Amino acid sequence: MDLSGKVALVTGGGNGIGAATVRALAGAGARVVVADIDAAGAAGVAAEVDGRAIALDVTSEDAWAAAVADVLATEGRLDVAHLNAGIMTRPRGARFDDDVMPWLTLDAYRRLMGVNVEGVILGTLACARAMADGGDIVVTASIAGMVAMGTDPYYALSKAAAASWVRSMGPVLAEAGVRISAVCPGGIDTAIVPADLRATRPDAFSPPSYIAGAVLHAIEAARPGTVWVAYTQGQAPWAYEWPAIHDGGPGV
Repeated sequence: MDLSGKVALVTGGGNGIGAATVRALAGAGARVVVADIDAAGAAGVAAEVDGRAIALDVTSEDAWAAAVADVLATEGRLDVAHLNAGIMTRPRGARFDDDVMPWLTLDAYRRLMGVNVEGVILGTLACARAMADGGDIVVTASIAGMVAMGTDPYYALSKAAAASWVRSMGPVLAEAGVRISAVCPGGIDTAIVPADLRATRPDAFSPPSYIAGAVLHAIEAARPGTVWVAYTQGQAPWAYEWPAIHDGGPGV
């Protein structure tokens, strides 16, 4: 894939999947703006690829407006956005087998949905409006949004919402030449996964670079509204097809 002359924005770009995608996009020739609430982390990754870093709170509509205006003023265009910033309910450092119930508070719900859902919605709208010549938006959803995940129900809920948003907005944005799709990772070796789980089952987690490759695959495929499953390293991403729902009920 050749993205020479294109400008990309990656949220949550200071570490993990976001940082890997920054490197992949830059490797394909794009000029990359690395956005993260962790300004220092974003700056470090941007320095690797001769890109630029900006601090961004994805839950703030005003912050999104300022960030996109900054990209257009400095870079002159926006062609690609990877909306990747995300969090889990489980506190960092907590064990995988800890009881999840104490964490399922209203405040925790609002915080998680603010980042994982509102951040995607606000980012989609802000970036799509800035893509005057069309472009590509890729959202990091998750396998967790497609299966039961009792270890973090809020997270699973947020990722199901992200996938549904992509499916629903696909045809809407396509009319303006903007293609939105999602990538659903399986287990990925990042700090968001409890350390004890990664230590116990190291072979179950693919490197972030695997998902970065899936993001580029989604861009190249140019299929609006598609949800791509990237389950494990070595497996090519595949488009998930939801079963049809019939008005007549089961068996019709």
